[in-house]
Amino acid sequence: MGFEDLMRDRSAAQYADFVLPTIRRGDRVLDVGCGPGSITLGIAQAAGHVTGIDVDDAEFADARAYAADHGIDNVEFREGSVYDLGVAEGSIDVCTLFAMLETLDDPLAGLTEVRRALKLGGVIGASSIEYGGLILHGADVVPLRRFYELRLELWEAEGDVHPSRGRELRGLLLAAGFAQVEASTTYFSYGTEERVRTFGLGRAADCRDEWFVGGVTERGLAGRDEIDALEQAWIRWAEEPDSFAAFAWGRATARKP
Repeated sequence: MGFEDLMRDRSAAQYADFVLPTIRRGDRVLDVGCGPGSITLGIAQAAGHVTGIDVDDAEFADARAYAADHGIDNVEFREGSVYDLGVAEGSIDVCTLFAMLETLDDPLAGLTEVRRALKLGGVIGASSIEYGGLILHGADVVPLRRFYELRLELWEAEGDVHPSRGRELRGLLLAAGFAQVEASTTYFSYGTEERVRTFGLGRAADCRDEWFVGGVTERGLAGRDEIDALEQAWIRWAEEPDSFAAFAWGRATARKP
């Protein structure tokens, strides 16, 4: 997927819509765990200045080039950690964390650092995937569900992802000392021919990914024949006329009291 496609499919309008109304012109925003930066660039249209932070500086190359090409001069990207944001206490108006709290073993420590960085009354907006809300439909979804079972087992074994964090956001924000917490859920759906095909072929490619194949086979969770069968199942699903998929995402906003 090219960066232009990413700007369309992983946009602030889609993923940050629940927090965008709280951002005012002139606000200083931190987008923590910003990944490739497409959402960050969208937030920049509403804010005074946005800093995207992630652990790998190489993630930002395309976003930096896009910002330069389109004259977006109120955004920057830098390497950093949610546990040490590198900003002065009480200096940030809004902090966003999209699809990153589920990667933390100690989310309260990260949220405590966010709370330190925010001004009094400052806003936090967080979202995390909620695998309990997975919807799959098609001629034969049994192998597709098996794919997700394997991925969940692999995540659990490695401790890299916490797939039920979406339901925990309200409690985490309250425990971190935030006030006026409002939690909700939304669905991202794959229900057009193009989106079904892109999604299905993307999961088929995941079945060839070294992390997935190596992790699953080395732990004895599945053999290579089964993984190959899962890949073919996703390819078939991508072409079926009635295929549909959707994922639930937990979301929450709060303020620093």
